Amino acid sequence: MSDIWVRWGALTKSLISTRIAIEREKSFWRDLDFTSKAQLRLKTAVRDSKLTVKLAEHVEALGDEDTILAATFVLSYALAEAEALDRLHLDARHTSGVEDWGTRLLLGAERTWSDVPDGLAGAVEVGVVRNLIVHGETTLDAKSHTRLVKAGCMTYQVGDRIHLDYGQVAAYRTRLRNLLTAGGLGAGR
Repeated sequence: MSDIWVRWGALTKSLISTRIAIEREKSFWRDLDFTSKAQLRLKTAVRDSKLTVKLAEHVEALGDEDTILAATFVLSYALAEAEALDRLHLDARHTSGVEDWGTRLLLGAERTWSDVPDGLAGAVEVGVVRNLIVHGETTLDAKSHTRLVKAGCMTYQVGDRIHLDYGQVAAYRTRLRNLLTAGGLGAGR
């Protein structure tokens, strides 16, 4: 199995295990009955540090799924792009996004975007959402909308909020995996 699929699998397992740990932790604190939860602090030693946080802040942070979802999504895109660019012997600075490196990858495998579920439009949606997230944007801008429309993606309008959930991250990761597989980079799981 190619190194990318080993790393992809590890990232998938990490997302699943993190989700389980978060749900167990939320359940633990929700089910305990304290008279003064607002005053409680949690303390722990982690490697060379000692951490302290208010229980209320800890429980609130457990509800923030955006961070783990964004990290998983961005790392998945980075793995896919790096593997494709390595196969193509290209530098990311010399390509124009997933529509460029994806097309080249498919052509090298004698395939087209019609061989990839959700096609070019789906891949460009993944690329646009990834770019917005890594640049800290929370809404779709006009330039990103133009890129989506050019690729045939009509999912978003200018000003739409960009938000990830588990289903979306799974769908975007599947699109990336399908592109790599159609492009000749092995069967991803």
